[in-house]
Amino acid sequence: MESGISNPDLLNQSAPGQAREVLVSNLGALIRQERQKRGLTLAQTCERAHISSAFLSLVERGKAMPSLGSLAGIAEALGLPVSTFLQVGLNADAVTRDGQRAQFSIGSSTLRYERLSTIFPGQQIDAVMIHVPPGYRAETISHTGEEWIYIVAGEFHQTIDGTTIVLGPGDTCHFRGDSPHSYANRGKAPVKVIWVGTVPVFRNGDKPQGIHP
Repeated sequence: MESGISNPDLLNQSAPGQAREVLVSNLGALIRQERQKRGLTLAQTCERAHISSAFLSLVERGKAMPSLGSLAGIAEALGLPVSTFLQVGLNADAVTRDGQRAQFSIGSSTLRYERLSTIFPGQQIDAVMIHVPPGYRAETISHTGEEWIYIVAGEFHQTIDGTTIVLGPGDTCHFRGDSPHSYANRGKAPVKVIWVGTVPVFRNGDKPQGIHP
């Protein structure tokens, strides 16, 4: 079910390579509105989204900004596509060029993304480049499906089922989404990661599932 909120004027446009926000300005209020419309309590929504009640409460009050993965989990819990809460333009074809992709962020989050995948009938995966700033730590989530990551630059700490793996440039990790997982950049330099998953993040009309970018 679409909420009908897709006004491009709510987006901050940018030139290729520059960061722009792609989040509706009233995210927290919109999430609360959709949750209450469905008769769901905060606890029920968080159980479905596999996030903490404290975190969702902060998001609804505008005190915290979710990652793309957490936002997808919230959307799934509410039976909505992620496009209800953000808009990312479609790639014109199958090719994206390094240095020419527009970067986007969710609200005031310090994470930046570049969309790598496009949309076509029967598509099974989505992909993004994630720029993780020093000191960033993601919340723990779980979901159906699979994730695959490739470290382009920096030292990346990936935690799966309570075990932390340190990954460097050229390293990869492929894991089940239903294993509780999170990540962090504990270094002093930015980390660049390619994320590929089976979750329909950008596919309008599909029922989204939680991912972890």
